[in-house]
Amino acid sequence: MKKITTLIVAVFLLLFVVACTPNNSDGKLTVTFDTKGGSPVEPIKVDKNGLIEAPADPNKEGFVFRYWYTTNENVAFSFDTPITSNITLNESWDDEANPTDIATITAMINEDIDAVGEQLYKTYYDLSLLSKGPINNSVISWSSANKYVSNTGIILPLLDGESEDTTLITGKFVLNGVTINHEFDVDLYQNKDVELEDRRTVPFKNLTEEYDVSDGEIELLYEKGGSVTYVRVEDFMKLLTGFIDPALDITYETNDTSLYIQYDYYDEDEDKTYDLNVTIDTVTNTLVAPDPGFYWGYVYSTATNYGRHITYDRENPNAHYTEGVDVVYDLSKYNMDIVLFEGDVVLPYYMANQLFAGSSYYNVYYNYDGLFGVYSLPSEGEDAYETIRTSTKNNTALPTDLTIHTFNFLAFSMDYFYGLKELREVETYYDLLFEKRDSFLTRNALRLDLSIHEFLTFVVDEPHTSYGYPGYFNRATYTGPSVTSLNDFGDRFKKWYLDGMVATDAQIGKKWGEAASGWNASGRDRKLYWFLDEAKTSAVLSLDGFSTADIIEDTAYNNQTVLDILKVESHIFPAMNGGSKYFYYNQSNHDNNVVEILIKGLTRTDLQTYNASLVSLGFTASANNLTFTKEVDGLKYYASTSYDDTYKSLIVGLSVFDMTKSVVPEFVNSSDSLIKSDSAVFMEFYMDIILSQTTNLKNMILDITWNTGGNVGALYRVIGFITQNSFAVSSISADTKSNSTSYVKIEGVPTYDHLNWGLLTTPTSFSAANSLTTIFKENNLGPIIGLTSGGGTSSITPILLPNGTAFTTSSNNMSAYRTGTGTEADPYVYHPNEFGIEPTHPIPIGNIYNETVLLDILTTYYGE
Repeated sequence: MKKITTLIVAVFLLLFVVACTPNNSDGKLTVTFDTKGGSPVEPIKVDKNGLIEAPADPNKEGFVFRYWYTTNENVAFSFDTPITSNITLNESWDDEANPTDIATITAMINEDIDAVGEQLYKTYYDLSLLSKGPINNSVISWSSANKYVSNTGIILPLLDGESEDTTLITGKFVLNGVTINHEFDVDLYQNKDVELEDRRTVPFKNLTEEYDVSDGEIELLYEKGGSVTYVRVEDFMKLLTGFIDPALDITYETNDTSLYIQYDYYDEDEDKTYDLNVTIDTVTNTLVAPDPGFYWGYVYSTATNYGRHITYDRENPNAHYTEGVDVVYDLSKYNMDIVLFEGDVVLPYYMANQLFAGSSYYNVYYNYDGLFGVYSLPSEGEDAYETIRTSTKNNTALPTDLTIHTFNFLAFSMDYFYGLKELREVETYYDLLFEKRDSFLTRNALRLDLSIHEFLTFVVDEPHTSYGYPGYFNRATYTGPSVTSLNDFGDRFKKWYLDGMVATDAQIGKKWGEAASGWNASGRDRKLYWFLDEAKTSAVLSLDGFSTADIIEDTAYNNQTVLDILKVESHIFPAMNGGSKYFYYNQSNHDNNVVEILIKGLTRTDLQTYNASLVSLGFTASANNLTFTKEVDGLKYYASTSYDDTYKSLIVGLSVFDMTKSVVPEFVNSSDSLIKSDSAVFMEFYMDIILSQTTNLKNMILDITWNTGGNVGALYRVIGFITQNSFAVSSISADTKSNSTSYVKIEGVPTYDHLNWGLLTTPTSFSAANSLTTIFKENNLGPIIGLTSGGGTSSITPILLPNGTAFTTSSNNMSAYRTGTGTEADPYVYHPNEFGIEPTHPIPIGNIYNETVLLDILTTYYGE
């Protein structure tokens, strides 16, 4: 059976603009170590509010090391203390004991050893590792050589297939110049059966308008005294109605051991119905969906029309699909459990969210106080971000069971959802996590987030995989690890940043002049289009990202569209007349419904006419004649207007709301901002501007040298300006091992396929820009000029960990290009583009914007 393919919407890569600065001015703090005559210890650089690891113990002849301290030698420094300023840690030494006292001191230490041994276990997975002896105050430090036991005393369950055994943890006891290393037995255990006893009903609130999901509540389940959250699968899916298509008839069948979920999915383009189902089995501890389309076939349309103008040419004879394998999520391998409780099948909450919601960009965030529906990952400053980050658990210790589940779920997420795992020749990410075991297995929420950030940044080191925001056990005001220099990134990111962004920006500065501050690419003198010759036969248009806005397009004023966006049955705004095209931008948010209408083909006279119409209807104009208001029957009507001579466009913004609200609608009221917020609109307006200046245009270069990616739908719409033909889009599914080539056709945008097109790339051209380069190559749309693109083969998947930390990672949906003819002698071969696409016409970075070089390539390629 042909599996369902869907439009995967990419999210913008978040760029941290950092400077290459020397170590003494990198914004970091310094921890200096005064060993008081002992062997030297190198200073450690750390971000403000960051943590450091304890250095190796120094040596000093005739003395025994005790601990580090700040000012009071009687108080040991805790390495779980955030560093807020430059500090010096001092060494505390004991004189080596007099031989005549050793026996007495040894006996005192042994008393502490016995006392520690008696209270070593809190639970079978949690040791009580004291820092001082309970009887004689021996100074104690701990170390473990076994990968399952951390130096902090957290014991991981054995991985599937390993036998229970006993290992050792070593306590170093120091007292009055005597040191004794004592080994304590630690029992290694296999994962225990989950026994749910506790329950809580928590509220659910939907915080996004992308999906109309009703607020409500749901019962969550826990082990007795536990912190790991479980949820009934059926309850969770029914909570998501509105994200899950309410028109679908989803059936749930539970027997003594499993839950079977089924629904029929009708594909309109194929005129075919698919039977989609999953079996969640408590005996095998697996989730099996014969078609992984189960996990997204039920997803309802977003409020934002990401797919406008996009159709699929299902009948194209060159379309191709290679059947893949079933995806089986085996929780036993990751020490997590599917549970049968009171006749219902129950999953760990974070697992249910990731499988049934999060992978399709709707996340239901749990912060102990409640559940919150968010779209993708909210950013700092958004209301949703502040809401989910505020919890009664802020600034408290991490429960050990939650730490263990976070470790296991991180391994599960990277093994199942990280699309580049096989490409990077990783068998399991457990191996890499175990190497950082002591950093991850902590009860300190800050240390865990720092460890996750370091793992993503330096171990994974791939720009699509990036830290989002910290877990809810941290302070509500903590926004995550600081980024102050390139040293805060891994080698691959550094190379992409230096060879791509820095090198490209330097050439932009040479071409258009250095900016007063910041990137030259954002400088006021940089032009977004220019001609390569005096006759204006060839031009370059710079597209710096693939963005999409929530837009409805029309050739005339449509009052029903206005009513739909404002969510009213009628209004008192005057209609508009004239113009060649109307772009209705839905700018609504939780507080207001707002539409801004961008109209082509009008003049300043039309602006004055519309403003006069507003006044004649009783609207009151502001002092600058930019906004107009009127109150009628308890409703307040807002209008904003402006005209832009560059784009020859009129903007009319409209909003209606209840006068009891104190919120004033926010209008963009800028043609430039609205046009640049959507790549297709940008292309349409700028091609109009270019063609208004020449009748000789034959050649166009689309410049994506400063384009770091964005929305895939926006990318497809841009291609519609280049060709009116359907174009091949190839992909590899990293989890099912299937390959596919579908054909996309863009309808409803101006097409300029009578022009000869080329593409200009540098290593900056990442993610969706890399995908455009790939599509250019596979469809032979024209010469690819410049340097190898920056790579980034996958769309992204948001991940929410049990402790609340969020990050994004490269998904299993990998962009690729296809070679071969599909015959037995020349079969199709699919090539992932993770490391970029080489240009057909390579040129050095110094010539990237050289008019003569670019024009020569175009004329040679097209023979004109």
